Amino acid sequence: MREKTEKGKETTGKNRLTTLLGNSIEDEMALKQWKSVIRQMSIDGQWFKRQIGVIVLAVLGIIIYITCRYQAQQEIILEEQLRTERQDWKFRTLTRSSELTLKTRQSHIEKALKNFGDSTLKVSTEAPFVATGTTE
Repeated sequence: MREKTEKGKETTGKNRLTTLLGNSIEDEMALKQWKSVIRQMSIDGQWFKRQIGVIVLAVLGIIIYITCRYQAQQEIILEEQLRTERQDWKFRTLTRSSELTLKTRQSHIEKALKNFGDSTLKVSTEAPFVATGTTE
């Protein structure tokens, strides 16, 4: 594939590429370096064959990291749900305890028994505790 330029010279594919990039020696050297890098990184290249173990190890490390992070995040979510549920149960227990304490007070029981007509309940005249032993 040769083409004629406006000056009448024939150019090859390589020359056309250098014409597009410029005719300087540095551009040609940079082009050779890039071709060398691309050639070495290709599937058939020696560099890729030597580094395949490192690449596989890096991919496995990334997969393990992502898996562990996902599992830790799920555990954090579960812990938060259990914490809020426990707090809810604490409040319910406190409410029930307060209601039960209110309903079982002696004055409320006495009023309820008087309303039902129970006459066997009488107010105690003795102290609610018994003193044991004597002081010397």
